[in-house]
Amino acid sequence: MKELLGKITQRRIIIPLGLFLVVIILLGSIVSCQPKFLMHQMALHNPEVLFYVETDEKVLALTIDDSPNSHLTPAILDLLDKYGIPVTFFIIGQQVPGNEHLLQRMKKSGHELGNHMVTDEPSIMLSHEEFAANLLAVEKLIGPLGEKKWCRPGSGWFNHDMVNNAHELGYRFCLGSLYPFDNKVRNPDLIHLAVMEQMYPGAILILHEGGPQRDYIIPLLDELIPDLISVGYKFMTVSELQELETVKPAEPGKTHP
Repeated sequence: MKELLGKITQRRIIIPLGLFLVVIILLGSIVSCQPKFLMHQMALHNPEVLFYVETDEKVLALTIDDSPNSHLTPAILDLLDKYGIPVTFFIIGQQVPGNEHLLQRMKKSGHELGNHMVTDEPSIMLSHEEFAANLLAVEKLIGPLGEKKWCRPGSGWFNHDMVNNAHELGYRFCLGSLYPFDNKVRNPDLIHLAVMEQMYPGAILILHEGGPQRDYIIPLLDELIPDLISVGYKFMTVSELQELETVKPAEPGKTHP
């Protein structure tokens, strides 16, 4: 009897664990693939944040996080010059000293600069005052940002207080809609495959540089850019893509009817 009860208990444990694992795998697949319907729901609930732009035109914004880097950024800029495309670099403040010339080169080449806070850490952990101080400190390092100012919070996590805080300082959050987990995968072939399969008009693609461990971005861009161009995509900065928005973004704390 004890053996029988033991087997029944074991089965009861195994079945829920199995179901739990299936659910986790399915949820992981949904998050990693970031289907457009999921991004649409995120945008509906956060209309003041830019995730992507609804359009039939085959356009995208390539954004590169964690810039600048003395090792990778020059090679990235060379590739962007080679293919003649603009991108939006999101700048980390602590990486600017000693690399100011790279920011100047970005601007001269027609690229856009966004604010990615002082350090590569979750911005959601900062207090209201610390968040504002971080944002302004990086803005001072970057210099004039133009008519539109974009912020991407560290690690991508945000709350409405952060959105309102940034808005008061003239910023709008840009999260993006297509993140192939490049800084985790670090395999240019797998990242390339994921991006080509998931790309859609109006997407905002998120890639990373920032250190030698991310040198995969060089062969990745050298293959990905011409492949996207070959299937009809045009690259834009985030500000250029945002111009295609058909619905004006809501003020923080408000939603569209």
